[in-house]
Amino acid sequence: MKKYNNKSVYLKDWTTSKLKQEAKGYYQSIYEVECYGSSDLQIYDGILNELYFRGIEISSQLNFN
Repeated sequence: MKKYNNKSVYLKDWTTSKLKQEAKGYYQSIYEVECYGSSDLQIYDGILNELYFRGIEISSQLNFN
């Protein structure tokens, strides 16, 4: 069984719970607050890839008003 470390600099070492929490924060910053940089996009993509690798399904909605 893999031992996770939320203080690691590597996403693969974080718990699934921390990955989900961070993904929500990056999503809000990027898509709701619209205050982000290119590194934020890369980290967000890395988090989503790690969650996908762990079998977590991610869904998003596209809405038009």
